[in-house]
Amino acid sequence: MPQELALSRPQLAQLLGARLTHDLAGPLGTIMAAGGSAEGAALLEETVAELRLRFRLYAVVFGEAEALCWADLQALLAGAPGAHRIAFHFEFPPQARLDPALAQIVLAAAMLGAEALPRGGALRITPLGGAGLVVLPEGRVAAWPHALIERLAGMAPAGADTPRALLAPWLIALAEAAQCRLSLGMGQPGLPPLLLQPPR
Repeated sequence: MPQELALSRPQLAQLLGARLTHDLAGPLGTIMAAGGSAEGAALLEETVAELRLRFRLYAVVFGEAEALCWADLQALLAGAPGAHRIAFHFEFPPQARLDPALAQIVLAAAMLGAEALPRGGALRITPLGGAGLVVLPEGRVAAWPHALIERLAGMAPAGADTPRALLAPWLIALAEAAQCRLSLGMGQPGLPPLLLQPPR
């Protein structure tokens, strides 16, 4: 991607701060509003569990990367916004380990794929050749964010960068730092898959 299309670190930091505030404010608001009834206690317990999962996921995706296995990634993605509507399928041995940078990239790609399924569906991550990956959202309404499509095509995004659109530039920045190649697969009907190819 041309350097002028990349977001600077301060820009990414601003979007990240706004995105974290947005994604954590809902559960925190529910906790603050929970009453003393049995229903309120049950809702409080459920929301605290959701928030704990989200903090664990965000600590890896937006914080310090860790070496993880595919089973770990599956567990972490339970904290993604809208995860209750998404079935995550990984066609890899559950205990196979990923290095820290790749684990962080895969989690970010999976979160972005989940955002491509606003009405729910399945997200499949499958092997691509040697060490590559294919990320494919499947659902009734499936569409990659315009920010991802435009940036991968080398075009400046048509709209302003917003906290909701953070994951596309964040994923691209992670991939560039790890010298991984991102592209959209073409030549087939339906939503094109996202292809990730680590350095050789």
